[in-house]
Amino acid sequence: MVTITQKEATKHCFAKKPLCIAVSMLLSGSNVAYANLDITAKAEAESIFQDVDSEENGDFSFTTLSLSPSITAAYQSRKFNGLWQGKLTHLERDNDDLSREDTYSEYTYSANWTPFDEALGFQAAGSLTYQNAQAGNFLVSDFFTNADALAKTRSNRLGVTSTLSQGDWIRGNAQASYSDVASERNALNNGFALDNDTYQMSGSVYNGDRAEYFIWQLTGSFQNTERAQADQGDFISRNASGYVDMHFLKNWAVRITGAHEGNQISNRNDTASLVRKFNSYGAGLTYRQGENRYVSITANTTDSDIESDDGESFIGLDMQWALSTRTSISANYGRRFFGETAGANISYNSKYFRTAFGYSEDVTNTSRLLSNPENLGVFVCPVNAGSIANCFQPNSLNYVPSADEQFVQFTTQNVEFNDDIIVRKSSNFQMGYDFSRVTLGMSWRYFEDDALDQDRLTRTYSIGSTLSYRIGSYTNINTSINFANVTQRSEQFQDGESDNWNAKLGIERTFGRTLTVTANLNYIDRSGDLINGGGGGNGFFGANFTDKQVSLGITYTYQ
Repeated sequence: MVTITQKEATKHCFAKKPLCIAVSMLLSGSNVAYANLDITAKAEAESIFQDVDSEENGDFSFTTLSLSPSITAAYQSRKFNGLWQGKLTHLERDNDDLSREDTYSEYTYSANWTPFDEALGFQAAGSLTYQNAQAGNFLVSDFFTNADALAKTRSNRLGVTSTLSQGDWIRGNAQASYSDVASERNALNNGFALDNDTYQMSGSVYNGDRAEYFIWQLTGSFQNTERAQADQGDFISRNASGYVDMHFLKNWAVRITGAHEGNQISNRNDTASLVRKFNSYGAGLTYRQGENRYVSITANTTDSDIESDDGESFIGLDMQWALSTRTSISANYGRRFFGETAGANISYNSKYFRTAFGYSEDVTNTSRLLSNPENLGVFVCPVNAGSIANCFQPNSLNYVPSADEQFVQFTTQNVEFNDDIIVRKSSNFQMGYDFSRVTLGMSWRYFEDDALDQDRLTRTYSIGSTLSYRIGSYTNINTSINFANVTQRSEQFQDGESDNWNAKLGIERTFGRTLTVTANLNYIDRSGDLINGGGGGNGFFGANFTDKQVSLGITYTYQ
């Protein structure tokens, strides 16, 4: 990496001409560190041969030339860090009947500014990407396969946070954010395009470290999602909960707890506003050994505007138990307006092995899921990493990535671009192992989406593994296998099920620090009778197809 000081840059370019400096950086083909700024550029070329066997459209094959220049800029200082990545993908496809050219532009960015340390912080993040828009095409849609199932999607998020963590008697934190999510109509889902703005506020206050006999906490949140598409109405959510532990012995306390939840769809043109209000309150016992080692069990009763849920009794559980500095466990169990509910987070970290598991249940929609993606990644990778071989296992549960790093998980969430209000039950397990020549990642995910204002239930089970084996200092064998089972039950749309496979085997060889050559075999298979519920069918490849690919590629990194 070439480092240029401000004095040297000024000598060769006038101080009032920053464009001159930027152009000279690019022309020199260097990975430049100007002060705390790193800029890296890549150029990728790949030739892909595809042999497709489609039950609906027969057999066909074609060859694709892919050209992908990209640039990454990362800046980091004590109070500010930022990242911007841009990529252009140009495809030229040829077969016996026709030729076609497509160009896709994508970018992601993030920035964090803390002018007053934790007292005040500002965040910004966003992206322009092409995402699978239909649940049934999960894992089997990209620029080369089922490209008409992708939707061009833009998201932006601005946030501000404030934290008081040093108070003797009271501590707290607060967050406020604005996000917008918009997507274009793709070729399959008959006009289902997102165009939503979300305003969110949340916060919590709790006791300081001088509290001995009264341990307490209050949390609350408010979200308003303005859904512009098809006059669906505003989606408003509010939540509040709190507890007080009053100690009568060293480790034992009486707990009083309460919770409130409200979900509302307003400004609907076709029906009256849909409202779900639910309250609960109760009392019980807490056994506590420390701030992050306690178990609380309570007896509770409900107060609901739904008659079948009103006046019900249930047992509640709230626990956190750090077995060691390497292991963290938290779990809760209770009741909400849609029935029994639970949540859990479990993390373990050692020198070579790291796992993370999360389970959650929430009332949400596609726009909120896209603007607040869950990430339980167990590997930290450079933002421009080409394979898992370039990643590493962090040495702490609380590792904070630098500006040019990110946690990476090996599967994505499965969402459908219809923006119905859903109860989503989600499990996410990630495991990573990194030792000697082997880097291994495994994942298991489960999604259940139950639409509130229509009779429709979608379930996704997925499992995957990614392996990199270092043959030598410059050669890696990379392989990945991912499988998903997607089912849909609905009175409005046709019931169906789909089994989706995506497997890849490849070898990469690095020459020096700039040139990488790759060869890959890729196998993609979709089978079943699931017709995507958003309408428009399953695309040109259909609901049952096999896509076999052979590709050769070369990547040049400017450094």
